[in-house]
Amino acid sequence: MTITGVIYGAALGVLLLGATSPSLAQSSDGNYKFTTNQLPDASVMPTLANGQIGFVAYSGYVHLNGVYNGVGGKSHRARVRNYGNIQLADCAQGSAPNGCTYQLDMRSGKFVAVREDQGYRLVHEVYPHRHYDTVLVNRVRIQRLGSQAIIQTRLVQTPGLDSPDFVMEPRDSFIMSGIQYYQECGLTVQMEHPSFQSFGHNVCITFQSVPDQLQITPDVMAQEFLIYTVFSTTADEGRQQIAILQGLPELAIDLLHDREMDKLWERYGITVEGNQELDRVVKASAFYLFSSLPAHSVALEVDRYPFYGLAPAGLGRGGEVEKEYQGHSFWDTEIWMYPSILLVDPINALKVLRYRNVVSSGARANAAMNGFQGAQFPWESAFTGSEVTPECCPEVVNYQHHITADIAFAYRQYFYATGDMTWFRNEACPLALETARFWSSRVDYNNATDLFDIHNAMGPDEDHPDVTNNAFTNIMAAHNLFFGEFASCYCQQLAPEKDEGKEFLKIGRGLTLLYDAEGDFHPQFDGYQSGTPIKQADTVLLIYPLQHPMNVSTKMNNLRKYSQVTRENGPAMTWAIHTIGHLELNELNEAATMFQKSYQQYLRAPFNVWSENGNNEPGAGNFITGAGGFLQAIINGYAGVRLHQDRLVISNSRLTPGTRSLHLPTIEYQQVQFSLTVQSDRFVIKFKTEGRAGVQLTINNKDEPICKDCEYSGTEAIIRLTSTPEVNGCRLRPTELNIRVADQSDSAITNSVAFVTLIVTFLLSRLF
Repeated sequence: MTITGVIYGAALGVLLLGATSPSLAQSSDGNYKFTTNQLPDASVMPTLANGQIGFVAYSGYVHLNGVYNGVGGKSHRARVRNYGNIQLADCAQGSAPNGCTYQLDMRSGKFVAVREDQGYRLVHEVYPHRHYDTVLVNRVRIQRLGSQAIIQTRLVQTPGLDSPDFVMEPRDSFIMSGIQYYQECGLTVQMEHPSFQSFGHNVCITFQSVPDQLQITPDVMAQEFLIYTVFSTTADEGRQQIAILQGLPELAIDLLHDREMDKLWERYGITVEGNQELDRVVKASAFYLFSSLPAHSVALEVDRYPFYGLAPAGLGRGGEVEKEYQGHSFWDTEIWMYPSILLVDPINALKVLRYRNVVSSGARANAAMNGFQGAQFPWESAFTGSEVTPECCPEVVNYQHHITADIAFAYRQYFYATGDMTWFRNEACPLALETARFWSSRVDYNNATDLFDIHNAMGPDEDHPDVTNNAFTNIMAAHNLFFGEFASCYCQQLAPEKDEGKEFLKIGRGLTLLYDAEGDFHPQFDGYQSGTPIKQADTVLLIYPLQHPMNVSTKMNNLRKYSQVTRENGPAMTWAIHTIGHLELNELNEAATMFQKSYQQYLRAPFNVWSENGNNEPGAGNFITGAGGFLQAIINGYAGVRLHQDRLVISNSRLTPGTRSLHLPTIEYQQVQFSLTVQSDRFVIKFKTEGRAGVQLTINNKDEPICKDCEYSGTEAIIRLTSTPEVNGCRLRPTELNIRVADQSDSAITNSVAFVTLIVTFLLSRLF
C-alpha cells in the first residue's frame, strides 16, 4: 500500500461505531461549521492556510509564504502544484452529485467531505497542519456501519497543470518505511527586482502517488489512511519532514495541530449569543483572517522565510496577474486587518509589523528614486519592498503616499499596546526615523499661511487623485513625524543630525488641517466641494481609527456629509467605520443599519467567504480586508475598546444588534490578559493573568486590583500606565497640528533664523 494506513481491531472498531477519532471530533458549537450538498464555484470556495501554506479547497495550486514570481508590477504569488489536492472520486469537484456533503470545519481548520451509504461511511479531511506548517495533510476514513462485505472507495489526485512560475528539475523518488515518495523541485522563473533580489525561490514538493482504490476487509471495522504532502526549500528537507511525520504517533500529529488551533480560538473566538447568523459571520471573519497568520509554535527544524505580511485576499489567493491583488500588501494590512489582531493576538501583530522591516531597503530605494529622503513604502509591496503596483494604476503610485504614515501608525499603536522598549529601540526606531524623514522632505512650506502643505496627494478616496492637504494624509503624516521625533531622542545614535527631531516636531505641528468653520466640518482636501461623490471612507476616518480630537458637532457633520456622497458599491470597510462613528455619537439605529450593511452583502454562500464587492458584484475572494474592518466594528465599536497612548479604555459598550451578549475571550494590554463580556446594561471583565507594576485598573471611577481570575462588572474601565515612560528625558508627545510655525514655542531658533532672513530680504529689496 502506498499510503499510511492505521487499522483498528474489531473490538476497538465496535467502540468507534458511535464515535469518531479525535481528529474528526465534532465541535459542540455548530456555528463553527458550514455545510452544503453541492460544491460552489471556485471563486467562493473557502481558503485554508496556516501562515506558510495557503490554498483554496480543492484547488490544484498552493501558495507559499514569501514566494513570488514576476518582474515589477507582474510579481505575484508563485503557483506551486498541489499534489495534496486529493478527493473522494464520488465527491470530487465536477462529479455528479452522489450523496456527498461538504463541510468547512473552522474549529479544526479542515475541509471535510462525507459520503454515507447504507452500510458504510467515508470521511475525507484536508488541511494545512498548524505546527508542521510546511505539511498539507489528507486523511481518509472508511467506517463500517452495517455492511459485511469488502468496502472500497476511489481517490483522485488532481494537481494543477505545470506551473508557469517555475523551471522544474526532473522528478526524483525515494522509499521510506515501505512507502514510495516522489519529489519535484524547481526555481521561480523571474525575480521581482534585480537590485534587491539576486536569487529565485527554490521550492520542493514531496508527495505520494495515491492509489485509485482503498478498501477494508470484512474483519476490519474502521481504517484511516494518512497522506502527507510537504512543501520545502530543498529535497533533503522534504525527506526529513517525512521521516519526522512517520516517526510520530498519529495522535501526536493530531494533538500538535489541535493545540495550535485552540491557541488561536482562545484569542479570536468572539461569540455573540442570541443571533446565530451573526455569530457565524463573526467566526468566519475571524477564521479567514487568522488563517493567513502563522501559528504561535511551529516546527523549528524547517527552513522558511520570515512572515511576509497579509494581502487583501489572504495567503491562499493571488497567483495571477491583476487578479486578487497578486498577494501584495497594501495599507489594508496596517489599517484594516492589523487593528483586529493587535489587542487580541500581539504575538502575530508583531510578525505583521516585522514584514515592513524585512522589506525596508526597498522602501529606502523607493524614496531616493522619487527624490525624497528616508523610506517611502510602496503602495503595493511583495518580496523586495520595491513598488509592484501593476501598470493599470499609476495614480496610486504617484499620489497615495499615506501608506508610509499608515505603517508608522501601526508601529505607534503596537508601542501603545505593549510598551516594549527593547523592540522600540531595535525595530521601531529605524522605521520611525526613516519614515519621518520621508515626510519632512515631502512637505512644502506655505508662506501665506505659515503652515506646511502636502501637495500631489491621494487619500483613501481613490476617486480624487492629485489633491492638496487631504485631511487623513496630513494627520497620519503628523503622527509619523511626532513618532519620529521621539525616536530621534531615544535612539540618538541613529539620528546624527542634532536638530532633526526639532525639525520633525516643527513640521508635524505645522501641517495644515483644513476646517470649514461655517459648516463645522473638515473638507476632504483643499477645494473639496460639498456634495462631491467619493469612493469610500476618508475624512470619516478622523473619528476612528485616528481618534482625532474634535467637537461632537464636527464629528457629526463629517459623518453626515460624507455618508451622503459615498458610493453605494464602496468596500465593506467603509460601512464598518460608519458603524463606529454612529456608535460614538450614540446613534444606535444608524449604527445597526451600517453594521448590517458592512457584512451581509459581502458574504458568499455556502461558506461565508468574504468578497471584495457587495450585491454579488465580482471581486476578490476571501477578502480579509473586509473581515478585518468588520471585526473592528465589533471590538472597537460595539465592545467599546479603545487604545490610547497611556491607557486602554472600555466604555460605551453595547450589544451587537439582536443579541443577548457579546464575548471577547482575550484582550491583551501591557502583558495583562482578560476576557470581556458585554451585556445589556454593563460589561464583565475577567482577568486571565496577574497584574504587573506600572499598570492600574479603574472600574467606574474606583481603583481595583488586577489579579488572575478577578472579575469585575461596570460601564467604564480604564487600564492605565501609572507613569508615562521617559528615557533620558525622551517622551512621545501627543500629536497636534495646524499650529503656525511662528506660534510654536519649540521653534524659537527656527523662527529667529526666519526673522533674520526676512530682515535681510527687506533691506536688499530697498537697496535694489
